[in-house]
Amino acid sequence: MSETDGRRNCWLCPLRERCALAALLREAGVEGSVETEAVDHPAGSAFAAQEGWVCVLRSGAVKVLWNEDDRRARVIDFRFAGEFVGLDASLGVEPARRSYMTVQWTRLCALRGAPGAPALPAGLLASRLAAAILPVYAHNRMLQAGASERVAAYLVRAYDALEQGGGWRPGLLPSVTRGDIADYLGLRAESVSRALAQFRDAGWIGGKIDSLEVRRADPLRELAASAS
Repeated sequence: MSETDGRRNCWLCPLRERCALAALLREAGVEGSVETEAVDHPAGSAFAAQEGWVCVLRSGAVKVLWNEDDRRARVIDFRFAGEFVGLDASLGVEPARRSYMTVQWTRLCALRGAPGAPALPAGLLASRLAAAILPVYAHNRMLQAGASERVAAYLVRAYDALEQGGGWRPGLLPSVTRGDIADYLGLRAESVSRALAQFRDAGWIGGKIDSLEVRRADPLRELAASAS
């Protein structure tokens, strides 16, 4: 984990209106008086969440991994700009088998706390952690849908996060591999490719797997809604 020399005031951040950490600081009544540290990770690097720290993704993308007994790590979620990373660790309850790996060069904004002494009130952090359970149930329901619906759900998830995170090019999604998308969706890689080809033919998306671009979000959103 490498840290830049500068600190950042969330009040001055262009993402503050859509950033999970900025919202938490507003609720705690300390926005504008707290500085975050920038923590950078190169592409493809694994890292662990730090107990006591509260981190949010400033740029880039992170995949959330669950490490199986056979040492296989499967993708169980993604984190995009503006979203918390390792919120469980802030309260000292991060599962031992969960880890994180960057999809591309990534910058985190971090409030540094200490083990047993999180950087923000435990009650506020616990409320955010409880709210994070609902998307887990939604993901489990989505895994019962067809391949096209699941892939559409992933594209909408990434697209909405990109819109909130202020991506540099509208509609261009993070460069996530076909295998990681398939793992997250509980599909074979070939099924992901077929669904993406279908969406390209319909004009809903463009680009190859490393440069997917959402061109028509509404039909994807409608298809994804049928998976929930």
